[in-house]
Amino acid sequence: MTVRVRPAEVRIDPEPGETVFAAAVRLGYRWPTICGGNGTCRTCVMTVESGRENCGPIGDLEAEGLDALKESKDGGHRLACQTTVTGDVVVTKRGVKRLPTEAAS
Repeated sequence: MTVRVRPAEVRIDPEPGETVFAAAVRLGYRWPTICGGNGTCRTCVMTVESGRENCGPIGDLEAEGLDALKESKDGGHRLACQTTVTGDVVVTKRGVKRLPTEAAS
């Protein structure tokens, strides 16, 4: 299962049960957030372009966040820190990029 993130064309491969945000961090990507993936800042919101059927159900915390953002809960917008996937998904989220690696000493 792969999450393709546009416009940067980043590919993220979450482990089963791992959120999109957690997978991005594990793989060395910066995903815009303020709360660090706790579901409270809603900065990680992404637009699901395809593969909505492969996204896990929207939980209470995510539903509350989408309500606060005035986004519908039809699956078109999701919080990356709360969303798990079971198959391929294409999303749009600006600001996702590879973190610089530290130079070896």
